[in-house]
Amino acid sequence: DFEPDEKKNQSPVEKLFLFFETELVQNLQEETVDDFAESGHDPLIASLYQMDLDRAQFLLRSYLRVRLQKIEKFMFHIWKMDTYRNRLSIEEEKFTERCIRDIGKHLEETVLSKLPDNYQSVLKQSIISEEDDMVPEPQLDTFVVAKCERATRPLYLDGSRQSASFDSRQFAILTCL
Repeated sequence: DFEPDEKKNQSPVEKLFLFFETELVQNLQEETVDDFAESGHDPLIASLYQMDLDRAQFLLRSYLRVRLQKIEKFMFHIWKMDTYRNRLSIEEEKFTERCIRDIGKHLEETVLSKLPDNYQSVLKQSIISEEDDMVPEPQLDTFVVAKCERATRPLYLDGSRQSASFDSRQFAILTCL
């Protein structure tokens, strides 16, 4: 199976904010070409290794950038749900908390303090609102178009027990995960 058993049964909501891969990130940050070159390998091999490491670090930065973008976009939603908050790294938790505090302070000083008392909440439209109706939530009923570069093993989509395989250069329309 492509996904571990604990991920197969996750709903799309649970898959939206994935756990932070601490071990993977630390391993990529610790690797250096100097260790490889000092072991007596050919300089060309060391250069190829450096290019591969640079590519992996580029992907790591992209991975972290996407996580921060999701955190910035849905910070209030993540913060109020323990299941999402527990998926953040320690640094991401601090970042989220700082963003919420700073945005709350900024809105309070610039806008909310000038509104009537019933409308001075960052999370609710008014005091009588029962839910946090000002908190943006991810739209999980949207679709994504994907193109496979190579054939895949069976993938379990949308937390179901049914799997799907994709051929090389095949387009697929999937629900947002």
